[in-house]
Amino acid sequence: MGENQTATGDTLFFAFLVLFIGSIVRIGASIYLPAMPLIADELSISTSMMSNTLTVYFVVFALFTLVAGMLSDAYGRKRILMSGMFFFMLGASVCALSESYEMLMTGRVIQAFGASMVPGTLMAMIRDACKDIRVVSLMGWLTVLSGLFLVAAPIIGGVLTHFFGWSSNFWFLSFFTSMVLLLTFFRMEETHPEHARVPVSLPQAAKISGSMLTSPSFILVLFPVISFYAIQGAFLAAVPFILMGEYGLDPVLFGISNVNIVIGLFSGRYLGMYIMKKYGTISVYRYGAFLAIFVAFLFMMITLGYISGLWSFLIIAGIFAIVFGMMAPLGMKTSLTAFRSVSGMAAAVQSSTLFAASAIGSAAVGMLIHYFEHRFSVESIFALVSALLCLIAAGVALKSRTLLQQAP
Repeated sequence: MGENQTATGDTLFFAFLVLFIGSIVRIGASIYLPAMPLIADELSISTSMMSNTLTVYFVVFALFTLVAGMLSDAYGRKRILMSGMFFFMLGASVCALSESYEMLMTGRVIQAFGASMVPGTLMAMIRDACKDIRVVSLMGWLTVLSGLFLVAAPIIGGVLTHFFGWSSNFWFLSFFTSMVLLLTFFRMEETHPEHARVPVSLPQAAKISGSMLTSPSFILVLFPVISFYAIQGAFLAAVPFILMGEYGLDPVLFGISNVNIVIGLFSGRYLGMYIMKKYGTISVYRYGAFLAIFVAFLFMMITLGYISGLWSFLIIAGIFAIVFGMMAPLGMKTSLTAFRSVSGMAAAVQSSTLFAASAIGSAAVGMLIHYFEHRFSVESIFALVSALLCLIAAGVALKSRTLLQQAP
């Protein structure tokens, strides 16, 4: 890492811009959540079909992120980020003009193609420009910001839907992305110098990807985070129909009700950093695993009907957010550090894996709703999926703790 890169990574403006660029993908996934029931009614789309608009977003994102990783290693981070934002704007515009389910899905595919160029490239930028503790801190803030926009974007989306219709959500996305694109063009510095770039090679990329996905230092450490991203996908697909359909919240209240996610993610980030500094990295995963088991128990109580009600659901979701915010930054940083020499590709594989997990989570909930909606509530279905994934995350976290200590 050169001196200029370190200086760039330490500036407040770099952190500010990184966080705003990172918010684009989250806004794209969550701003239209309050409008989903209305879109379903106007375009004659079922609940399970609406979940497909999230699933296809995550699937396309996961597939093309690998290509974006190769391109960012070969041609630099900045131009890949800007290309991604352009296609994201285009896809949002197509969604806004949609008059059918097919056109809406087409717009979501284009959006996802653009979005696929953002998170992995952004994480590689952070890895390029920042020291290890700064990497964990910024990734922690990215996780927190994701939760912030999980709340802020649906509030904005609820207001826009109420006054201007559901298509205004996508016009807002296009406008917001254009502003961030201009800021990136004029103010973001390239963090991946030409002498460090690696030519595009599909065989080499496949070999590197295979090495990462079979390396315990990458996949085992990341697997708890993968499980949490699957819960995230399930949450996004189910929560509009839980909070608005089963508990009767309007779109604006729906957004506000998710403030517990932000509180949980903020708390988890600070708790994780505190534990890491005071007791070491292994302790973060150990305590995180115990909390994940506790959350799994609470979700199972929802499924079995022993716990019910709006406040119970929101409190349990908030506790899960604490675990997410606590473990995700460390797991993501550690898996990237294991392949520092190809950080662009490593970040791409990581992002692809995480968003593939989100796709699996949303698809699983959509499929279960399709087959069992008449027998079980959407809340019960979501809680069951989440309980199982929390248990998987806890088991793998306990098994992979020693790898954290061995990480450079």
